[in-house]
Amino acid sequence: MHTSDSLLDATIPIAVLEPFRRVNGALLALVKTFTADDWRRPTVHPNRDVKDLTAHLLHGTLRRLSFQRDAYNRPGPPPLTAHELIAWIQQDNREFMAGMRGLSPRVLIELLELNDPQLLAMFEGADPMADALGVVWAGEWQSRAWFDIAREYTEKWHHQQQLRDATGRPPLCERALLEPVLETFVRGLPFAYRHYDAAPGTRISVSIAGETSQAWTLVRMQGGFALFCGADSKAEAALSVPADVAWRLWTKGLSREDAMASISCTGASSAIDPLLSFVAIMA
Repeated sequence: MHTSDSLLDATIPIAVLEPFRRVNGALLALVKTFTADDWRRPTVHPNRDVKDLTAHLLHGTLRRLSFQRDAYNRPGPPPLTAHELIAWIQQDNREFMAGMRGLSPRVLIELLELNDPQLLAMFEGADPMADALGVVWAGEWQSRAWFDIAREYTEKWHHQQQLRDATGRPPLCERALLEPVLETFVRGLPFAYRHYDAAPGTRISVSIAGETSQAWTLVRMQGGFALFCGADSKAEAALSVPADVAWRLWTKGLSREDAMASISCTGASSAIDPLLSFVAIMA
């Protein structure tokens, strides 16, 4: 099954601009329905309530516009390792959310309404194959712009979903919006399996079921694993993950122990470990 035209590498982009527009619109419609109690509700993130998490979404937009559109970089030495980068991002997130706690929900909404369309316009004007920020959780310190934008889309989608969970609103899981999230996440699986000991030619199939049905196969090549479209019936291991479990697990919203109960594995049982340890956010 692993023919050249089914290989998913940097030359095969994921289309997220139209889903991005819809997710932005859904966020504005969502936050405008929040009551005073909703804004104070806890979220899956320790020490972040709904208002904090909404501010975090705004922060992602403002930070991106500042350094990419306006070429403004925060003073200080750049992070040199993935560990340093994660620590830098988390500190920056905490500082911004703390500063925004003195602002009203109305101001937050107005800032989202003003700036989110500008972020999307910037992405729409980008060359998808140009060099851009690296998707570090996929092992890249420099990525094609389409992958960088897709990563940003997953941030906007999964944090909005967490807001919906926290406030009891309907999920944002229609296929047109969820599939690009999972397609982006699985591009990081070759990096997640980089230390998995397997002979060249070993195949591991990963299937997603539930709100969407998707499948991929990891194939051990000379330099590591590569990702291909579709499931391989002759794979040495076949993993099946519910869509709702996959995105929560890979964004640290579900523990590996809780996820295990919903994931099936046939064949080599050791193949499940990298899947359970994979994280598709910088945290």
